[in-house]
Amino acid sequence: MQKIKNFIIKNKVELLVVVILLIISGIAHGCNMFHFPYYENDEGTYMARAWSLMTQGEFAPYTFWYDHIPGASFFIALWVILTRGFFTFGASVNSGRVLMLLLHLGSSYFLFGIAKKLSKGMTAGIIAVLIFSLSPLGLYFQRRVLLDNIMVFWMLLSWWLLLRDTLTLKHVYLSAFTFGFAVLCKEPALFFIPAYLYLIYTRTSSSHRRFSLMHWLAISGSIISLYIIYALVKNEFFPTGFLGDTREHVSLLETLKYQATRGSGLAFWHPDSEFNTTLKTWLAKDSFTVMLGMGMAILSALASIKVKYLRPPLFMLITYLLFIMRGKLLLDFYVISLMAYLSLISGLMLALLIKRVSFNRRFLYAAFFVVVAASISYNLFSNQVLGQYTNDESTPQAQAIEWIKENLHPNSLIVIDMSLYIDLHSARYPGDRVYPNAEWAWKVEKDPEVFAEKLDNNWKNVDYVALSHEMLRQMQFFEYDIMRDVMQHTHLVADWSDQSTAYVDVEKSVSTNGDWMKMYKVKTKEEIMLDELWNFYKSHFIISYGQVVDPSNGNTTSEGQSYALLRAVWKNDRSTFDGVWAWTKDHLKHRREDKLFSWLWKKEGEEYVLGDPSSAADADLDIALALLFAYRQWGEDAYLSAAKEIINDIWRQEVVQIKDRYYLTLGAGPYHSGGYLVNPSYFSPAHYRIFQEIDPAHPWNQLLQDSYLFLDQLSTANIARYDNNILPPNWVFVEEETGNLISAEEHITHDPTVYGFDAMRIPWRVALDYQWHQSQEAFNYLTKLDFFLKEWQTKHTVFAVYNLDGTKGEQYESLSQYGNLLALFSVLDKSAADAVYQQKILPAFSSSDHEAYWGNKDNYYDQNWVWFGVAYYFEEANNLWSLE
Repeated sequence: MQKIKNFIIKNKVELLVVVILLIISGIAHGCNMFHFPYYENDEGTYMARAWSLMTQGEFAPYTFWYDHIPGASFFIALWVILTRGFFTFGASVNSGRVLMLLLHLGSSYFLFGIAKKLSKGMTAGIIAVLIFSLSPLGLYFQRRVLLDNIMVFWMLLSWWLLLRDTLTLKHVYLSAFTFGFAVLCKEPALFFIPAYLYLIYTRTSSSHRRFSLMHWLAISGSIISLYIIYALVKNEFFPTGFLGDTREHVSLLETLKYQATRGSGLAFWHPDSEFNTTLKTWLAKDSFTVMLGMGMAILSALASIKVKYLRPPLFMLITYLLFIMRGKLLLDFYVISLMAYLSLISGLMLALLIKRVSFNRRFLYAAFFVVVAASISYNLFSNQVLGQYTNDESTPQAQAIEWIKENLHPNSLIVIDMSLYIDLHSARYPGDRVYPNAEWAWKVEKDPEVFAEKLDNNWKNVDYVALSHEMLRQMQFFEYDIMRDVMQHTHLVADWSDQSTAYVDVEKSVSTNGDWMKMYKVKTKEEIMLDELWNFYKSHFIISYGQVVDPSNGNTTSEGQSYALLRAVWKNDRSTFDGVWAWTKDHLKHRREDKLFSWLWKKEGEEYVLGDPSSAADADLDIALALLFAYRQWGEDAYLSAAKEIINDIWRQEVVQIKDRYYLTLGAGPYHSGGYLVNPSYFSPAHYRIFQEIDPAHPWNQLLQDSYLFLDQLSTANIARYDNNILPPNWVFVEEETGNLISAEEHITHDPTVYGFDAMRIPWRVALDYQWHQSQEAFNYLTKLDFFLKEWQTKHTVFAVYNLDGTKGEQYESLSQYGNLLALFSVLDKSAADAVYQQKILPAFSSSDHEAYWGNKDNYYDQNWVWFGVAYYFEEANNLWSLE
């Protein structure tokens, strides 16, 4: 009777201990588990496979290529069915994390039972569960929906069954079944077969040993073979080419070969080996558990010579260490299995040490146990533990999902990591938006089928990128050419990183933690085209640290520098802008009278020299505007200060007053007797309106009005022999005494009185005033150039040069002419602009991996003016000064 009472009391104590341990384990694991750690890509992958099984009857939402045995997918799917859907606990990953909590509690229970059975006391089990449940390293991965957590649960259950007080065939069969299912959850369980066979061998009598071993192998093997049978039935077991099978298909054998060969292949002792690198990661998260476990493992190896019950767990640990130290791929979450065996061996060895040093005295034993348990708990709890109960790393991912649902069209093609997959592909509630084109970045990059079917073999068809830590790390460590191309042509539209603890450098693909998300919009095809053209222009025309060279003559002009500055600021390319600006200051800004720029830096032999100290007004205007835009774009006061100096000196040196009108002259330089040379294509009314804000001391608005009067006056001026000048000339001379406009032939030798490569820039500059300031004067003037619209509508051709009366001056066409006409036609007749773009501009566009240009790639003028025209047409040549 007393024995029965003692048994009941003992069982009640044990039950109380187990309940307390499970409460500790549950609180440690469950508290804040929806917010820490961040949702990992693999979690979404495994949840998505269960979703695919339930909704599509397939093992994966993409082509199933046998990378993981699908047993866990069935298990997770069953859990989702029992809990009535993926969103019962919030985000879909949360559902999986609740399952991981339950599995962790089960694993803790089995771990306690295994330790208690081996050591014949509860001390080892208590210590093992405390380490297993409180380790920061363990918790970090045990909370996540990872196959290793599921595998460990079934493996511990299989082991626990083999340690029953009375081992029967039923227990052997159940152990074989659960072990087989553990393998169906994740393949590395196969490496433990020798350890299980050893355990069966030691737990069975000689008369039943062979029978038990054979049945265990047969049952577990039959379950594992289901995977092989499935591949054979699908005709996907052997690789393409086997026995004449030429079909392109996935293959179990090919996948196994690939998985077995992943990794560096370096020996575990090599400083750069997979093992050493991952070990450093583990130690950084929880050095106490790892060092304690390995220390206890070494002691148990010595003690196991006499203490036999230490041998099975030691065998398990050694087997697993051989697996992770083999020199192949070692992922950081492989520590999940390691934690189970380190915790068990630590518990067994510490319990044995307590027993030995207490000399069988209960008081000392209890005291030592309390000290050890308290020390372990203190060390684990103080080891970076606060963050796992307070940090919020997953909210940015939830916010990204909500932003997508609220802001993006359901047909948008969004590149994501898999943690967002189910939440975007399924309606969380009636009426919730679904995004069937939200695609996993890895598949976009690595699966030709996805790239072909979803993106039509063109990354430019991506609309948005929901960038995460996982995606950025994959871009850092793997060949991610498609995603790099995509990210180079995006702009940020939403950012959830203000509370992040991570260091993130998107350009260098560096991220140290996943507690952030960023949403990028992929630029339109037109924007991407302008990006590619700009990148080619930089590599082809810009040398040194910012010198723009015209390949036709090897020279550099202030015009070329100004064009590069405008294009750089419009493309938000500060590094190039600063380089070009620095070079321009260093080489062209040496005039003593003002802060303007000498227009020519000339190549003589192998050396460059200053070719002409005179300035060119158009370049000075564009440089000043580019600096103002740079100030507005990047907030650097030095840009504004430099712009103010230039604007002031443009007025002082390049603007003259004749009678009651202001004129922008050629530039500051040699005086022409009797008047001033004027290039009408320098007139920039859109610039003047902005300069009036910056420099109110000078009447820029009056210069603007006078410039339009000047352009109107050109039609009746005595410039050439024609009675009526339909078109403005390249150059004109303004008499100082009378203000009359006469031919510039005396001063300009090359085509001053035709509408050619200078005058063709007038429509673009005037059109800027219309687009930026809705100028009626600009519109009125552009309508007077409807000659080109009629020319296009009747002939579908516009020539490069015309006489001022509208007769043809040359027989050939010019891309620069069409580029400027894009701006004119965009104002007068958008359909004509579309036709010019489709029929003349687009066919001249060439693009390859490293080059993008119009027509002749060495034609510096075309490369600039077609770009400016297309930028206007696409509304990308924006007034950055007025942007808020």
